[in-house]
Amino acid sequence: MGGFIFDTSYKGETVTAETGPSRPSTDAQNTRYVPTPIAFMYIMKHFPHIIPDIPEESITDRVESSSLSKILLVIQVAWFCLNSVSRLVAGLPLSLLEVSTAAHGFCTLLTYFVWWSKPLNVAEGTAMKGKEAREVHALLMCSEKEYAEALRTARWVPERGSPMATNGTEEQRRIILAANALQHLLPTPEAPPLEKLFHHHIWMLAPGSFRPESRPNTGHQWVSRSVAVSPIFYGLVHFLGWCGNFPTPVERRLWQVSSVVVTFSGLLWVSLALLTDAYFDRLKTYGPRFIPMTLGVIYLLLVFLVIPLAYVFASVFLVIESVRQLFFLDLAAYQDVSWSNYWPHFS
Repeated sequence: MGGFIFDTSYKGETVTAETGPSRPSTDAQNTRYVPTPIAFMYIMKHFPHIIPDIPEESITDRVESSSLSKILLVIQVAWFCLNSVSRLVAGLPLSLLEVSTAAHGFCTLLTYFVWWSKPLNVAEGTAMKGKEAREVHALLMCSEKEYAEALRTARWVPERGSPMATNGTEEQRRIILAANALQHLLPTPEAPPLEKLFHHHIWMLAPGSFRPESRPNTGHQWVSRSVAVSPIFYGLVHFLGWCGNFPTPVERRLWQVSSVVVTFSGLLWVSLALLTDAYFDRLKTYGPRFIPMTLGVIYLLLVFLVIPLAYVFASVFLVIESVRQLFFLDLAAYQDVSWSNYWPHFS
């Protein structure tokens, strides 16, 4: 969400031909960049001095939703989920709309638990700016070839730590700025991780960076786990409508199939994505003569077309069927659990 950003503009600084561009840009789209978490961890480890010191009050002041409003919403959602469980215990049927609402309510509770103290809708990030911030940003923006040249330049400078002039082409300026940053890490600098280091935002653009050394991609591992597990929490709740009252037997079967697709699509997608990566790794090693290309095409179609479309269609059907079944409910669906009438709650 842009909690920390690089501001590479020269606003408020004296710009010369040796230290800055001949025509400093005033466009935020070209001067603001959002580092990914793994890039920010690299900055914290090697360049913590460029991170602004912000007090805790400044962070908590960004929270738009108070704890009281969150607690009220959690109580209301928990009440609905508890009432749904009590209906099942009492042998009363749940409408498909209640099942769908319970699935979204359960996911809402999980989200609130994880994001309880997370600031919302941060419009302006905390900027890392100045000469040293521009040097670190240039280091993260270097390609493999530019990084090697910057490292050679940093080791070539006889007086370590002395700044170098940054005039020349954009590529030369980036190499010199990166070399200035690497001087702080000599004699054994650690290269930034091998992956994209900046988010692509509408108002903040930056190309991906690649490093000469490979690093474990822990960020993508957490994303893969989330993609695999999240649909399971959401889809399993829809199994409560497995034997519900449906307008037609065909719709019951479609609900059952859609529940299975939504629940296990994430796990299947991640598994096939890993197989696709392994396939192309083997393809690079052994070549197309020994690895059938047809298998790779099937993997790509499943990962990028079949499974995403199946998930979308199944999710849409669950929502539509939840509304359609309201016109075919049993009388028992309108009965309340007796004990719930004696507890005060919002409706």
